[in-house]
Amino acid sequence: MLQCGMSETDITPWLGLEIPGYLSIRNATGVKDKLFAKAVVFCNNDQTTGIVAIDALDLEREDVLRIRARANYLTGIPMENIMVCLTHTHTGGPVVNCFVTKRNETYIDFLVNKAADAISLAYENLVPAKVGSGNGMVGHIAFNRRYVMQDGSVKTNPGRMNPLIVKPVGPIDPDVMIMKIQDANDKLIGAIINFACHLDVVGGSEYCADYAGELSKILKSVYGKDFCCIFLTGLSGNINHIDTKGTLSRSSHYKKMGEVLAGETIKTMPFITCCEDVLVGARSKLLNMPLRTVQEEDVQKARQLVAQGDDQSNEKIFAQELLVFCQYQSKTTNVEVQVLKVGDMVFTGFPGDVFVEFGLRI
Repeated sequence: MLQCGMSETDITPWLGLEIPGYLSIRNATGVKDKLFAKAVVFCNNDQTTGIVAIDALDLEREDVLRIRARANYLTGIPMENIMVCLTHTHTGGPVVNCFVTKRNETYIDFLVNKAADAISLAYENLVPAKVGSGNGMVGHIAFNRRYVMQDGSVKTNPGRMNPLIVKPVGPIDPDVMIMKIQDANDKLIGAIINFACHLDVVGGSEYCADYAGELSKILKSVYGKDFCCIFLTGLSGNINHIDTKGTLSRSSHYKKMGEVLAGETIKTMPFITCCEDVLVGARSKLLNMPLRTVQEEDVQKARQLVAQGDDQSNEKIFAQELLVFCQYQSKTTNVEVQVLKVGDMVFTGFPGDVFVEFGLRI
């Protein structure tokens, strides 16, 4: 018989810390809404798996392994059966060295403990459960952010109403994938929701879980305060919320996106049939992948830019990032690919800000 447990822990940082994700330093001045680590654990017979989704931009692999190791210590769930996901919100805590912002070790230690706690609490909350899956469709709030221009070049975020835009380079992924989770008496426990769009709508200097946080708030208001909504960001390295043919989005646009996704979820949920007779499994494999090749000409240009004074132009920041990348001695890196199976539903996870085309293939 399937068992499932869910939980969430507050990981909101303290004020004054840097918010990563932009090309300028932003020190947190407030909290627009709280940040969370949300976890789900599935168990059937001798197989147990867990997922934790964290409201943060990114994490180094060493920190992911620390979360998995502590969760393993607390629950006994094998490390390779635990998937650590980031929502990739651009208004979260200082978890990585990114452009001009630096990671804060004290906050990362806090986050690692709280994320592992979320998995442990979800494990403690295990009850006989049923799960089912369904798909909604939302095609008007996400856009491919790479465009072919009239001169044949490709630009990312070329600006709204730019007359030089010819067309987007690629597609979007309109699927709203939903796993519905009930207890044995058909009471809703929560849902896992997947959608592909960058969580970079809010901006500013206040912590915020972006549209995924708004989605969760609305579903809690409909299904009850104990309802747990875990958002798994789809592959969206080239997808964001900016409609180049539309008007400028306000900072509150994230609320509209949350409302749209919540509406599609609420509409789809009644049509999802849940089942308790499902198998649980997990696989993990390290793949040796080639790193991108940097031309010597580009390296020389980057060095020249960095040597030109103390200004922090976007071009100089990108040049600094390129030179840091060139310090890697290896031409390859190990990348972990994870697959968690719950019945006929499969969760696939791997690191990076990956383009939507790969998600559509999967």
